[in-house]
Amino acid sequence: MTPMKEQIQSVPIPLEVLNEISRRKDEFTPRQRIFAEYVLQNPESLAFLSITDLAKEARVSQATIIRFCNALGYDGYAQLAREAQQAIQVELGTVGRFRLVREMRRESNGNPPRSSFERVVVQEIENLTFLAKSIKIADFYHCLDMMAEADRICVIGCLSSTSLAVFFGYTLSKLKPEVDVIHGHGVMSSAICQRLSEKSLVFLIAFPRYPRETVELGELAASRGARIVAITNSHISPIVPLADLVFFLPVGIPSFVDAYASPIVRAHTRTGATYTG
Repeated sequence: MTPMKEQIQSVPIPLEVLNEISRRKDEFTPRQRIFAEYVLQNPESLAFLSITDLAKEARVSQATIIRFCNALGYDGYAQLAREAQQAIQVELGTVGRFRLVREMRRESNGNPPRSSFERVVVQEIENLTFLAKSIKIADFYHCLDMMAEADRICVIGCLSSTSLAVFFGYTLSKLKPEVDVIHGHGVMSSAICQRLSEKSLVFLIAFPRYPRETVELGELAASRGARIVAITNSHISPIVPLADLVFFLPVGIPSFVDAYASPIVRAHTRTGATYTG
């Protein structure tokens, strides 16, 4: 077994997906059953192969894969792959992601591997496409109303989300006089949280591996009665239960650093809409 196989087979693919495929195998067409068998034997392929590469590996057409995903209730392969990726994103730490990327570059099925630049750009384009399709306009404008009604706004984002929090806070400060940014514990952070009230609005930003500091600061804000908008990537994110409104934004994998085009665009459009509206 190759190093890459050993690495990715140790990562949990959503078990309910595999159970559903196994349970419904007899309902699939003959070509779909061939693909189902391949997925059951190589579940990690859902997270790490493009639909083009997966079709070649499984020896079926891309159309078969799309119809297979539709039969399982997904809009397409991208949605199924993203679900698998999210599970892995939660489990893999920085070192694990670095090793995984390195091994993936080594194993390219005889084809020249994509450069890091190309891989990140392609992933970000996919993230932005998914964002455009998944955004709920009603939630978007509801968030704008909450921002307009708030007496003060606090943006909380720690570790890798610090840059997102700072960027969002900076753009918001051009529109609202009372905007604070918190990116860790400290005396100042506690003082800011103590000023929060039922009229305040807090943006919690957290992506895998969901910093504990962000969750704790979110709990403190909730205890003050502040309304909370969560910006995260998955329903399993620990900040979701704290929120009055949640925006799920794709970030994608694999990379040992995080690329956040989708959250940045989301923050920019929200502040832009507030300004023009």
